Amino acid sequence: MNEFELIEKLTRSLPTNKSVVTGSGDDCAVLDLGLPDKLLLFKTDAVVEGVHFKSSAPPEKIGHKALARCLSDIASMAGTPTAALITIALPKTFDAGFIEGIYSGISALARKHDVAIAGGETTTNPERILISVSMIGLAPRGKVALRSGRRGG
Repeated sequence: MNEFELIEKLTRSLPTNKSVVTGSGDDCAVLDLGLPDKLLLFKTDAVVEGVHFKSSAPPEKIGHKALARCLSDIASMAGTPTAALITIALPKTFDAGFIEGIYSGISALARKHDVAIAGGETTTNPERILISVSMIGLAPRGKVALRSGRRGG
């Protein structure tokens, strides 16, 4: 079973409501919260040490990559990013300076794109660093670029 088959199997019977325009299976969830002329884009993505980055990578680049993945998906759907939450899971022993460097990379890219880092969570992960970014953005109603509407070329 590949990743897309697993996602389809896990999400086919999840609850939804009338605010969900597009759910699982696209770059971002698209929500109609009744905003005039706007739809809300909602995205989450994660990077894991040893999978998406090496522990020897510069921490600022790790932070940049963690935020950039969500920024890219918001942009791919014709949206403008607004705010993000950062969850970071750390081993019991960690280098505070390294983690500050990760947040420096996140902050620099967030400032460049006028994205507020509105909060988040810290937790423990036994073996490695995991960074999860949740982001919201806005897209003009009727102009959201869905995967279903994309054409080659």
